[in-house]
Amino acid sequence: MYLRTKITNHYREIINSIGFYPSLLSVAFLIFAVLTMSVEYLAPIEQFKSLISFVLVDSAENARTILSTLAGSIISLTVFSFSMVMVVLNAASASLSPRVVPGLITRKSHQMVLGFYLGSIIYSIIMLININKLDNGNTAIPSLGVLFALIFGLISLGLFVFFIHSISKAIQVDNVLNGLFRQTKQEIQDIINKQGDNPVDNFPEFSNWHSIKSTTEGYYKGVHTNKLCAILAEEKIELFITVKQGYFTVKGYPFLKCNKDICENEELIEKILDCFIFYIEEYISDHYRYGLTQISEIAVKAMSPGINDPGTAVKAIDMLSILLIARLKINAINYAYYQSEEAPLLYFHETSFDELLHDNFTPLRNYAKADAYVMTNVIEAFKNILFIANEDVEARNSVFNYLGAIVDDINQHICNEYDRREIRNMLQAIVRISELQGNQLVARFEQHQPISE
Repeated sequence: MYLRTKITNHYREIINSIGFYPSLLSVAFLIFAVLTMSVEYLAPIEQFKSLISFVLVDSAENARTILSTLAGSIISLTVFSFSMVMVVLNAASASLSPRVVPGLITRKSHQMVLGFYLGSIIYSIIMLININKLDNGNTAIPSLGVLFALIFGLISLGLFVFFIHSISKAIQVDNVLNGLFRQTKQEIQDIINKQGDNPVDNFPEFSNWHSIKSTTEGYYKGVHTNKLCAILAEEKIELFITVKQGYFTVKGYPFLKCNKDICENEELIEKILDCFIFYIEEYISDHYRYGLTQISEIAVKAMSPGINDPGTAVKAIDMLSILLIARLKINAINYAYYQSEEAPLLYFHETSFDELLHDNFTPLRNYAKADAYVMTNVIEAFKNILFIANEDVEARNSVFNYLGAIVDDINQHICNEYDRREIRNMLQAIVRISELQGNQLVARFEQHQPISE
């Protein structure tokens, strides 16, 4: 039991390691090398080799030269490729955001290329050490294995070209943003589809449920839903996770609530807590909020004096607006079923729309509040959100509350009358969507005079 729990806890760390797929491919190539040597000198294989003798080596010296050259050359490609990965990760951390680094490390295509390199090296070395002299004075040459090694070497050259092309694209900010946007939107759509397939209209009163305290500290990143729901179904209990994903918890914090008092059942509590995942990295596959955060941080980084790229910031702002519009379709409480159960057994606390506005636009607003171009586009993004959120009273109020904070910053930091006229025009466009609150916003903009420095 302890060993299984330990493996489960380290599962994500293992599969997201840059060496995971290279290790698997290395083992696969090693097994293939052993299989090649085990059938190399069988009679059917010897007959086949006689048919393709024109592409096989016929001397031990040539075989050693080819294998040594292949092994040395692929080692050089491997070293260069790993160096390129480190350069890309450093550049991404410096110019984009440190939070995008885990996503770049776990790119399967790059790991597969590096794994193919390592496997080819292992295969060539295995073939090299199997060139042996026989008792009759002849030399046993694994000519078929040498042919395979040569093919792997040629494939490695092609993969090297692909790797350089892919790694150069990976660092381009547009490609990074597009990738984050697609992943985040897909995660949001998956939740929308799941809630649409199994809608829940009435939720329990969670305030009356019994609290369960955390026994560990760290960033709560997720839960093994199927495993936990199986336990809940077996025990006939329901659970509500009060902590939002990504938030830090400490020992003793009541981050769970149960519809039954199970405080005395320590074994059951331990089984439940073993289903929760705590670690540092932020992967979009865990929750869409991480994708929003990474896009927001790229926008903030683009506005730094060292980069000074407002165009990227504006593109990130537009993406955030589209994702927040999609988020409006998600219920404030998420849930999970167990197989054929009629009612949910596990409830999640989704990050509210108001919190998403604050978390993703506040750093950008504070950093770009003196940039009229960016602030105008921020207001335009909120105008686009209002087109959809205007019928949702709670979401509309959240948008206008935040627009008030934006207007206050503009009044304090943007003095140029031309810039203020552009911002005024954008606010007038909001009035056409929601007249009452829009006019209040315009009045707020007009009544404050900018402070001259």
